[in-house]
Amino acid sequence: MLPRKIISSRTTDQVAREMVMKRLMRFGISSVIIEKTPLGIKVVVRTTKPGFLLTRANQILRDLSKELGVYFKQEPPHIDVDQVDNALLDPETVADSIAFKIAKLGPMKYKIVAHRAMDDIMAAGAKGVEIEIGGVIKERAAHFKFRPHGSVMPKTGQLENFGVKKAKRQLVLKRGSIGIKVTIVAPEHTVKEVEFKDGRKSEGPGNGTSEDEHKENARAATS
Repeated sequence: MLPRKIISSRTTDQVAREMVMKRLMRFGISSVIIEKTPLGIKVVVRTTKPGFLLTRANQILRDLSKELGVYFKQEPPHIDVDQVDNALLDPETVADSIAFKIAKLGPMKYKIVAHRAMDDIMAAGAKGVEIEIGGVIKERAAHFKFRPHGSVMPKTGQLENFGVKKAKRQLVLKRGSIGIKVTIVAPEHTVKEVEFKDGRKSEGPGNGTSEDEHKENARAATS
């Protein structure tokens, strides 16, 4: 019974997050965090412009608090507004920005939008970034992956230990849907004694020999 309760609880929380995100989408919301404490439920809304949200959507936040109270069958939860420190290092904010620009400029401009976003993210200090765009972009469905030169992108292990953050967004247009996935590696130089280098440099054929030794062995084999 315990696994069923856990799944039911996570499903309930996800529906509540989607409810909040849908109502506050036009205010540039990064993410919604739901915390359950002995005193009740606490909802934290992360955004790049907290002042704008509090002044323009104050009544919406009050209505949302009442709706969430009815949904959870508890007292209306308190909704806190937290600020995102750097929007360019927040994958949710970047994914929203990419979706907005593609909707504004058109699907055919996806390459320009992706490359500009990657340049801005790397300039903000990120150690790595990867942007994936898929869906009905041209005449038919396609999938494209962008990663700048020198980008560090761990793919295995406990990725959260390397500061890897991911976000997904879906853009619905008349011609079809477009999926956007943004992965950003934190700008820390060391994470748990793992040092990030500025890109990969070939040290040889991959069998432990250096590049010079590999060249000498290649000449000897051909002579």
